[in-house]
Amino acid sequence: MSLLAPSRSHHLIVLMLWLSTLFLIWQHYHGLGQLSPGQTVKAKPKLSTQPEDAQDTEGRSSITWPADHPKTPQHPIAPAAPNGIEALLSSIAKTTEYFVNVVIQPSESSQLGGRLQILSTWLSARETLPSLMSSSQTTTLDNHIERTIISLFPFIRHPKQPKNAQPFATLRHTFQKGSSGIVIVGDKSNLRYLCHTIQNIRTVLNSSLPIQIAHAGDKAFSPSLRRFITNSAPDVTTINIPTLLDPKPLDLERKDAAPALRPFAALASSFEQVILIDPKTIFLQPPTSILENHSAYKATGALFFHDHLYGKGDFKERHEFWQGLMENHPHSQALRSSRVYNEGYAEETDGSVIVLDKSRTSVMLGLLHTCWQNSKRVRKDFTYKFGDGDRDSWWLGFELAGVPYSWESRYGGTLGWLRKQEGKKDRVCGNTNLHLDENGKPLWFSGGLVVDEKNAVGRGAGTGGYEMPTHWMVDGVFQKKGQEKGRDCMWGDGVRGVGKEETRVLQESIEVAGRVDEKSRLFDEKIYRKTKEWS
Repeated sequence: MSLLAPSRSHHLIVLMLWLSTLFLIWQHYHGLGQLSPGQTVKAKPKLSTQPEDAQDTEGRSSITWPADHPKTPQHPIAPAAPNGIEALLSSIAKTTEYFVNVVIQPSESSQLGGRLQILSTWLSARETLPSLMSSSQTTTLDNHIERTIISLFPFIRHPKQPKNAQPFATLRHTFQKGSSGIVIVGDKSNLRYLCHTIQNIRTVLNSSLPIQIAHAGDKAFSPSLRRFITNSAPDVTTINIPTLLDPKPLDLERKDAAPALRPFAALASSFEQVILIDPKTIFLQPPTSILENHSAYKATGALFFHDHLYGKGDFKERHEFWQGLMENHPHSQALRSSRVYNEGYAEETDGSVIVLDKSRTSVMLGLLHTCWQNSKRVRKDFTYKFGDGDRDSWWLGFELAGVPYSWESRYGGTLGWLRKQEGKKDRVCGNTNLHLDENGKPLWFSGGLVVDEKNAVGRGAGTGGYEMPTHWMVDGVFQKKGQEKGRDCMWGDGVRGVGKEETRVLQESIEVAGRVDEKSRLFDEKIYRKTKEWS
C-alpha cells in the first residue's frame, strides 16, 4: 500500500470500519431485519397474494414472501483480517459481488435496508479515509459503491447516460452546492391549488425560495400549462422527472402514479435542501423558517410531519405488514416513540411537507429506499397495497436503512371553525391538518384554501368555495367527518383563536387565490391558449 506512516488513529478508523462492516454483513446474511424466504404475515383474505384456498392452521389467509430468489449462503462472506485498506477493499469486493448477483425482490424492504446499512459503512470509509488510500484504491472503492447502488436502484441512471458507471456521483454533482428550494408535483388536475400555493409563498409571504414544479411529461402537464405556471411568479421552473431518471422501473406517467412521483422529484431536484410540498399546502410562516430555525431538522437533515391520530385498530393488515418489516430490526428512538406504530393508529405521516438535506449522505440513502418503495413493482404489490400512497414510505425508508430522521413534536391539529354544543367539549371543524413550529405557533396546513370544492371556479374572496378560518386546535381527539357532515373535527380543551399574523396571511392568501381564479381562468386550458395572459 502506498501509505506514509499512518497514525494509530487512522489504523483505529480502518479497524472500526472493518468491524462494523463485518457485523452488518453478519446481520444481513443471517436474516436480521429481513423477512426470510417463505415467512408469512397474517392478513385478511382480500390482501392475500395466495389463492383463496391457501389457509393457515387458524383458517386465515396469509401473505407469503416469495422464496424464489437465490438462497442466502449458510455462512457470511467474512472480511479478511484487519491488516489495512486492502483487506477492507477485499471484503467490500466480495460483498459487492453477492449484492449484484442476488437481486433484491419487491417484498424485501428490510433486506434492502440491511444492504444500505452496509453501503453506509463503505461511504463512511470513502469520506473518512481518502488520505489513507492511493488513487487506485479510491477508484476501486468508488466502483464497488456505484455497482452496488446500480444493482439496488437501477432508476438512478440518467436516460441519456445508460452506460454511466457512476450514476450516484453524477446525480449528486447536479445538486447546486448550498442551494435550497421548494419542489411541488404538478399536473393539470391540481393546477388551481398549485397556483394558490405559489401565490401564498411568493405574494403573501414574500419568500424568494426558488420553486420547481415536477411533472411526468406532456400528458400530465402540457407545455402550455408549464408556460402558464412559470409565468405566474418569479423563479418558478419545471422539471420532467422521466427525463432525469430511468423511467422504465418507475412508470410515472400513469394517472394513478402521482403519489409515486414525489420522492423521485425530491431525488432529481437540483436543490441540495429540498422542501417537498403538496399543491394544497398553505404556509402561515415563510418556509425558510424550517431550514433556518427548526432544531429537529438541523439535527438529522430529515424532517417529517405527523398525520392526525385516528382509526385506532382499523388497519390491522397495515400494522402486520409494518411489524413484519421491523421483525429483528433494531427500532430507532423515532419508532419507539411513535403512537401510530405502537398504539395501532391509521397513518403516521402527513406527507404534504417533507424536508430533506441531500448534502448528507445518510439522507440520500434513506431517500433512495423511499424511492425504491415507490417504484412500479414495489408500490403495486406492497407499498400502496398496505399504505396510502407514498406517505408512510418516507419514515419506513429511513427507519429500515438505519438513517436518523426527525418528527415534529405533535400529531396533526385542525384549523377551521369553532362549534359549541351544550354539555360537550368545544370542537374545531375543518378539512385541514395543522402543524406548529417548535414555539407552538401555526406553521403550515394541508388541505388548501378551498372549503367547497364543488364550486369549480372561485369568483373572488369570500365566495368561490373560500371561508376564513377562525380557530385551531392541537392535541385533541380527532374524528374524520365527525359530527359535522363533510368536515373533520377535533375536540378538547385547547381551542385557540387564529392570531393577528395568521389572520393576515389567511385573508391575503384567500384574496390572491380569488384573483388568480378569476383572472387566469385556470380551469380551461383552451382559454389560456387563446388569451396567453397572466396580468
